[in-house]
Amino acid sequence: MEFLDQIMGYIQPAIDFFMPGLVAHAGDGTVVNWMPLGIQLGVIALVLALLMREFGAILIFTVVGVIIHVIVDVVMPMVRGGGAGDFDIAAFGAQFTQTPYLLYLGALAIGYFVAIIILSMIKGLIFRGD
Repeated sequence: MEFLDQIMGYIQPAIDFFMPGLVAHAGDGTVVNWMPLGIQLGVIALVLALLMREFGAILIFTVVGVIIHVIVDVVMPMVRGGGAGDFDIAAFGAQFTQTPYLLYLGALAIGYFVAIIILSMIKGLIFRGD
């Protein structure tokens, strides 16, 4: 367990840095709801890893994953609510100038980067061939 403690010692400052954005936009204001965030990130990363042909496209697929995640974050409440009556384009555009939202996007980018790398390596082991 000392090995895991050492790894967490290296990772914890980064987690602490991104936590205000995750709490504000992937949580209820006090804690992060990891399950919905992980499921959404996992499904999108799995599809992108299956679509990625070359490892050199990892940065492009990371950006695409973050964009798709933001779109799903915006559209899912509208689907559940039954309409687009509560969508405010000005508020959506204004959040891109707020630090917690940018921290949230940074955490998503790191998450997609790592998840797509791991899933594409697993894909390479399973789907060998031309």
